Amino acid sequence: MLINSGTSRSLVLSGNIHDLFFLRDADSTDYIPLIPFLTRSWDIPGFVLIVYELNGPIRFAKEAEREKVKRAFELWRGTTDANLDIDAGTSRPSQTGASRGRGPLQGALDAAETTDPSFEQYMNDAIGSPTLALELLRQFCMLSRSTNAHGEKLLPEKLIILIEATDMLLPEGEIRSLSLQDRHRVSIVQDWISDSNFMNGNDTVIFITESESLVNSRIMRLPQVLTVEILSPGMEERQHFISWFNNTPQLAEKPLNLWGTQAQLAMLTAGLSIQALRQLLLSAHYSGKRLEPDDVIGKVSEFIEGQLGEDVVEFKKPAHSLKDIVGNEKLVAFLKTQLIPRITSTGSDAIPGMSVCGPIGSGKTFIFEGLAGELDIPVLVLKNIRSMWFGQTDVLFERLRRLLMALVKVLIFVDEADTQFGDVGKDAHSTERRLTGKIQAMMSDPQLRGNITWLLMTARIYNLSPDLRREGRVGDIVIPVLDPNGEDREAFLRWTIAKVLPGPLPEVAVEQLSKLTEDYSAASFASLRSDLEAASLLKKDKLTLDEIIAVVEDRILPNIGPIRHYQTLQALVNCTRKSLLPDDYSPEIRESWVKQIAQLKAIGISG
Repeated sequence: MLINSGTSRSLVLSGNIHDLFFLRDADSTDYIPLIPFLTRSWDIPGFVLIVYELNGPIRFAKEAEREKVKRAFELWRGTTDANLDIDAGTSRPSQTGASRGRGPLQGALDAAETTDPSFEQYMNDAIGSPTLALELLRQFCMLSRSTNAHGEKLLPEKLIILIEATDMLLPEGEIRSLSLQDRHRVSIVQDWISDSNFMNGNDTVIFITESESLVNSRIMRLPQVLTVEILSPGMEERQHFISWFNNTPQLAEKPLNLWGTQAQLAMLTAGLSIQALRQLLLSAHYSGKRLEPDDVIGKVSEFIEGQLGEDVVEFKKPAHSLKDIVGNEKLVAFLKTQLIPRITSTGSDAIPGMSVCGPIGSGKTFIFEGLAGELDIPVLVLKNIRSMWFGQTDVLFERLRRLLMALVKVLIFVDEADTQFGDVGKDAHSTERRLTGKIQAMMSDPQLRGNITWLLMTARIYNLSPDLRREGRVGDIVIPVLDPNGEDREAFLRWTIAKVLPGPLPEVAVEQLSKLTEDYSAASFASLRSDLEAASLLKKDKLTLDEIIAVVEDRILPNIGPIRHYQTLQALVNCTRKSLLPDDYSPEIRESWVKQIAQLKAIGISG
């Protein structure tokens, strides 16, 4: 539509460009790479399709079209016997260089004009010389607009030019930091697509790159340049490929052996490209073994981590659920009754995300991984979305967004969220501002609502950007995860000694152990449980109550109590649900928390 309507003559095709695409011919159907897909899809009368790939030749979709352009080019260059008066307004190249539309490397084309170089020589010289190739393609567009003295076009057909690896031809960066050849190419393309004759003409140039952020901003900022994003395959596309693959001749005698239906497989492969899905199915067909959910999850995890990097993202399928959570009865009840219905919903009541705060060691990650296990949905853990290489952060973000658009029902965990995102203030680096702005927009994107739920985990909720914490993103629900108290503490005690004490814990011992573990966090109880099990193994028997108490009394907690207290107060103050606060909560108590925070800050404790 963009080409036919003339909305733009300069398009950037980005995104999932390395995948396979379905093409239905008169005789067959097939999944093929992007360039063959485009050349075969646009094989229609009235168009000449030209493809240029880096370090390769300029290719024509059909030999007959190549011959047409060759004849027209030789007439236009005046290298034939025909005595044609080229219309001066069409910018025929001249030796003086005074003609309009002359590119910075026109001299490269004119260098051997005294010997009348042929079309073939220009084409051969362009191989391995991307600068010359771009200038030659620009000249083809000028040729396409040229007429003879009788007003007849030298080339009646319209040109569609596909340029691969645009990010390598026109790399992003300050002009002064680019090589001379890179600068020349940027200048050629800028002149080319900014030429009013080109913009008002019928030819189209399509730049192909995975990420538009890698293409020089001098080109991408031009208003006439439009970007078309190729998204990752959705549920419908994946199911179509599975059905098509299962009906191919090679599977006629040996169909896929699936644990469930094709629809279930399509659902579980959310996030995979068609290429990756094909590899999975080919492997399953070759082995002949039944394809199990764990095999699919492993492939999805491998693909996602390969796309974004193992140091950036981790794909998990939690093995535990809410029934494995110790204590935290009030919080678990809230998750079951209030949160799960909103996460599973796809309507307007679906929640885009939440913030989870509380002191270090309170068990935030374990509890909410249990929530994912309860829902039987995968977890995508974002670990480091800032890249050390300039520009890579934007590339990772674009890949992440395409991935999220294809996923169905996923929890996004951002641990230590206060350090993962940059500031948006005027003093912040432009990359940080851009990244944080894009993440914020994605959190409130209505297209993702109901499929993606963000969980920002942090012990320092006060350091999280207010723009992230506002309602409509992850500020709708701010959940505190606190140290166990009362019945929750008793539940932790019983869980801690369950494996080492022969018999039930006496009530009198509960009070004594509660005092000894008064400042214990969930992590402290887990560490104590490990110490007790080690002592039991050393003894090669169960422990007595006195031996358990001796182990507890010997332990000294790390000297981080004041910091954890500060983080606890901040979690209480920032909580957005009264039902998750202590039962005796009141505005006066909240005010006392605020005063305690100020007092701790005054003595230099700020988490």
